[in-house]
Amino acid sequence: MNRQPRRHQPFDPATRVAKCLMDVERLEVRAMPAVLPLPLPPATMTGPAVEVRSFDGTGNNLVHSEWGSTAEKLLRRSAVAYGDGLSAPSGSDRPSARAVSNLLAASPAGGLVNDRDWTAFVYAWGQFLDHDLGLTDAASPRERMAIAVPAGDPSFDPAGTGTMTIPMSRSAYDPATGLGRGNPRQQTNEITAFIDGSQIYGSDATRAAALREFTGGLMRTSAGGLLPFNTAGLVNANDAHRVADDRLFLAGDVRANENPELLSLHTLFLREHNRIAAKAAARNPALSDEQLYQHARRLVIAELQRITYDEFLPALLGAARPGADGIAAYRGYRADVNPGIATEFSTVAFRVGHSMLGEDIEFLDANGLDVRDPMLLRDAFFDPRPLSELGIDSIVKYLASSRAQEIDTRVVDDVRNFLFGAPGQGGFDLSAINIQRGRDHGIADYTTVRAAYGLPRLTSFAQITADVGVQESLKLAYGSIDRVDPWVGGLAETHQPGSSLGATFTRIIVDQFTRLRDGDRFWYQNSLPGDLVRAVQATTLADVIRRNSSVTNIQPEVFFFRASITGSVFDDGNRDGRRQILEPGLASVAVSLVDASGMTVATARTNARGEYVFGRLDIGSYRVVVTPAGGPAVTSRGVSITRGG
Repeated sequence: MNRQPRRHQPFDPATRVAKCLMDVERLEVRAMPAVLPLPLPPATMTGPAVEVRSFDGTGNNLVHSEWGSTAEKLLRRSAVAYGDGLSAPSGSDRPSARAVSNLLAASPAGGLVNDRDWTAFVYAWGQFLDHDLGLTDAASPRERMAIAVPAGDPSFDPAGTGTMTIPMSRSAYDPATGLGRGNPRQQTNEITAFIDGSQIYGSDATRAAALREFTGGLMRTSAGGLLPFNTAGLVNANDAHRVADDRLFLAGDVRANENPELLSLHTLFLREHNRIAAKAAARNPALSDEQLYQHARRLVIAELQRITYDEFLPALLGAARPGADGIAAYRGYRADVNPGIATEFSTVAFRVGHSMLGEDIEFLDANGLDVRDPMLLRDAFFDPRPLSELGIDSIVKYLASSRAQEIDTRVVDDVRNFLFGAPGQGGFDLSAINIQRGRDHGIADYTTVRAAYGLPRLTSFAQITADVGVQESLKLAYGSIDRVDPWVGGLAETHQPGSSLGATFTRIIVDQFTRLRDGDRFWYQNSLPGDLVRAVQATTLADVIRRNSSVTNIQPEVFFFRASITGSVFDDGNRDGRRQILEPGLASVAVSLVDASGMTVATARTNARGEYVFGRLDIGSYRVVVTPAGGPAVTSRGVSITRGG
């Protein structure tokens, strides 16, 4: 597959893709002192100066200054499983990653909707958050690790040549590793591990400065309150087939332009920073630009942390109990906890979001009506034009209104067969790349990773999942459970009660986010004064959206879309259309729900009190049709659902 030359090096779409939606990988340099003077927030301007974070993460831990900082090695909890014990990829006895993808990841048309009412905000926030946690680029010099394509593959080898491959390069690693016995290759995380807003502010002083106005504590913007354009020529993930680099937006992370949904979240929190800075400046005109900037930065980071732990993670983990399979209550900073990113998290478990993706992006007005035609996901990568044309409002409304796909082994065609282009024209298979990346990093098989996280080893495919079809596909792909790739096995697992995750991914994610919080000296509950902690804890993602866009018609919990229509059928003796206390409900009456096109979308019967309910409804207009026994059908007035909640 021939690619056009890139304007910046290094950029490997196969590497970037695997970080595309909910995983972790790489950025640039480091600078800035670990401690910057900052007066207390403008509302309480008494007392000594306080510390703020360095951009590169150094100095957070006073004993281990490098913990969580840029260019640190990914941590490992499971033992390395390189083929030669040093650096050769693991899984040499496993089938081609594309062959596994074909057997287990092909998605049915329309996909499978999540059964817990998640919105698209779950995967969108996951990607936005992921780009705050880590980035690992391609090794330099390049180490090719192409994925073999089965002969006759309908998407990548329709001519049946048997010679096609999907290109991929191996990850960057610490050059001091992989050199001898007891010193295996260790990949690196090029941005800070902390939830510190690095995707907004950058992980080095150069990028941070390029994003600032240096007046009033403000960040740079372009027309319409959007991100600034990349006229500074800083490295950005780019697709030269789509748009010139100086027409891409500039943000703290190089991957911001990967899709319009991600850009919308970047823009939202850029505006939140400027809103906070402007408000503080109005209250305290004497404050310097640096004081205002750092004050707004601290509060934005605090909001990111609170939204992640109080909204996103509860949505992701579901009914997991704190301290068991959930995240325990915060008990303060622990200097003995390394917050670094684990390779089992970034390379395996947090790529769970790729299973949630839908096939398109919609653009909705306040009432959920289309303002332009939907955009296929395959056409949206590295195309910032929707934001330039429409702003963020219609995308944010869509994210809060559309349902995410189920977490399973299935991945939509737009990223399995067309990621970054059609097959033969730069297309990749994200599922295959995720599988191959685990082997690149020398990660062990699924059952070994489970054991490393304190879970029992499994001995049969039936123990992974009760779905017989998935069991058969796993057996056909791998033959033995001891050969299963951990990303595939984790996705295939039966979900835990009240959750959308299996036990393995739950353990890995809980471990990582517990360490990210407990090992962060600047965690908001540990570093902000009580009044600001309370203000942050009262702020939801819905609040941030309402404050920084025209989108106000959204549900309070934007990670869920729950809407229903309820009513009752009764003997309306006085014909006033209202149920009086002595008017009995009619039981077992047939009730239908009809959409705007006249199609019946659901049916029910009333209960003993004459009540009915239609749940799990999407945005749209509906009418209820009641058909009493022996009587004519009666149609209700129209009912419009314009948001969840």
